[in-house]
Amino acid sequence: MNDVCVVETKTPGRTEARHGDAIDFLNMRWYLSRLASMGPAEIAWRARAAAMLPRDWVHWKKAPKVPAPHWSPFGTRTYPVQMDHGGAPMERIAVFDLEFPLGFEFDWHRDYRYGRQVEPRFAGALNIRDTAVVSDIKYVWEPSRHQYLSALAFAANAGEHADYLVRSIDSWLHANPYLHGVHWTSSLEVAERIISWALLYPRIADQVARDEDFRRRWLDSIYLHLTRIVGKLSLYSSANNHLLGELVGLFVGSSCFDFWPECSAWRSLAQKLLEREILLQVGEDGVNREQAMSYHLFTMELFLLAFAVGRNTGSPFSAAYADRLRAMAGFLDAVATSSGDLPWYGDSDDARGFVVSEEDSPLEVTMQLAGLLFAEPRWFRFRRTATEAARALVPGLLGHLDRGVAAPAQPCELFPDAGLACLRTHDGSVGLLMDFGPLGLGSTAAHGHADALSLWLSIDDEYFLVDAGTYAYHSHPEWRTFFRSTAAHNTACVDGRNQSEMAGRFLWSSKANARLLRFEDSSGQVTIEAEHDGYTHLADPVSHRRTVGLYRATGNIAIEDSFQCTGRHEVELFFHMHEDATILGVSDGEAQISWRERHIVFSSPDRNARWEIIKGSDNPKLGWRSRRFNQKQPIATLRIRAEIDGSNTIRTHLRVNS
Repeated sequence: MNDVCVVETKTPGRTEARHGDAIDFLNMRWYLSRLASMGPAEIAWRARAAAMLPRDWVHWKKAPKVPAPHWSPFGTRTYPVQMDHGGAPMERIAVFDLEFPLGFEFDWHRDYRYGRQVEPRFAGALNIRDTAVVSDIKYVWEPSRHQYLSALAFAANAGEHADYLVRSIDSWLHANPYLHGVHWTSSLEVAERIISWALLYPRIADQVARDEDFRRRWLDSIYLHLTRIVGKLSLYSSANNHLLGELVGLFVGSSCFDFWPECSAWRSLAQKLLEREILLQVGEDGVNREQAMSYHLFTMELFLLAFAVGRNTGSPFSAAYADRLRAMAGFLDAVATSSGDLPWYGDSDDARGFVVSEEDSPLEVTMQLAGLLFAEPRWFRFRRTATEAARALVPGLLGHLDRGVAAPAQPCELFPDAGLACLRTHDGSVGLLMDFGPLGLGSTAAHGHADALSLWLSIDDEYFLVDAGTYAYHSHPEWRTFFRSTAAHNTACVDGRNQSEMAGRFLWSSKANARLLRFEDSSGQVTIEAEHDGYTHLADPVSHRRTVGLYRATGNIAIEDSFQCTGRHEVELFFHMHEDATILGVSDGEAQISWRERHIVFSSPDRNARWEIIKGSDNPKLGWRSRRFNQKQPIATLRIRAEIDGSNTIRTHLRVNS
């Protein structure tokens, strides 16, 4: 065997945000591409919305008059969220990769990641895509979701910090009058804040009752939050997870703060639209159509919160809504390992639908709530003790956790709406996920990645072949481009191109169309064959077809990548490995890996390709993984390169039990 070939570089620590980062994304090409994603009805709707800017400007200058609320003292028995004292103590405040001491007084218009201040201008005139104006908007927005406050309200030490909860909300109210600044630019951010306020209200109810001035300021802002959501719903091509969050915020807010006559109509509108959107945004197979695991969890948390609040207030959702939620849980049950590891495909910004404990993971929260609400004890396998979410939303059902975990049912393997297949060996120790679905949801496919025909491989409790992740949204545009690119996924590139072409941070100018050709399960081997057309627009069109065979007895895998063309092309295959993988050796035609006490071997009978391991490289950008927003780390990526002249097939074998 040849010497190990590893290309490894380290990125020096530096601040990468620049005032001009957004320029390429704000040019005419972006606007034309965005316009092309809209239909005539949407263009007319957006024109009407723009015509309302003068009214908003007047309301910015002088906030609209808020009708007097029909407020009455808090009633524990009738409130749809129950406060519990069993949570773990909260010791710090986390904002992505930053930590703040408990009790920290936030400047609500500061980006603490890059040390920049955002001017609280008229919200209607702020361009949140321009980092020169709003810095990294995610870092400015995140504290103002107040999810750390709702988590603190349920923590074991919450009683010591009730005054801090009130003080933080009041500080926000003083710093953010109606339509002043970035916290009024996104209806989703407005809705997430209302959800947090609704969850923490039982903790501060006594202070609200005693302090009439604070109560007036807070209730006025709640009303304006709800009216802003109603007037600025994300519709048409923007109707993705943002719309779902807005509707849940409207439903939960008008249910928990039912102090105005309009609340009944708002609640009915939100429930009606949620009933529609769950069927539009989640396939019959239970997979969120954004093609992003993080947003599957995010929207499932939101759907479950609305379902539980509706159940607790006598406004139940339909059987169709419940069935789609059950299917969402069934998908997670199929792809999650025994330890709860997931294949993190598509975008992720670590968003949570709601938070009442930072100790409980999104998987634990969603699967336990679904298990309790739908009487599916097998979903308790991810968490046997009660989560704070379950204590808050379904306390009367917690006794079902004592019934034990049911034997796992035969999991579904084919998810046709999503274009995903999830296969397992007979003993369940090896799992293979393959993507042959659409790029993302709707005309923008905002949170999808160029990952057609990509693979994810779990071995025992963790995923070994992984997705590179997301890393950043609004800052680091060059890294945003890499992490969405085809090279950042376990699939093939042709001539260094992406299967789908980007037109902006959340926009695509062309999209690869993938389709399943064959799914066969016979004689201990399951075979998937699929193709996509992402490279057929080249001067010499190329069709990429991938055939994958999984041997159920051993977990070994055979992959054939076929490229149909007439001319010369460079093709590249990528296999991204878990960060703890150790490279034992690599040569043309073989790579040996050590991981979790297993000896894993990639091999090929073909000898016309160059094999190399790339780790932590900036040029080319390759060999990176982002597990958390704005964090990345080096990983080993196997790149297989070949020059083809006319149609050709590259075969790769993967032995996991060597």
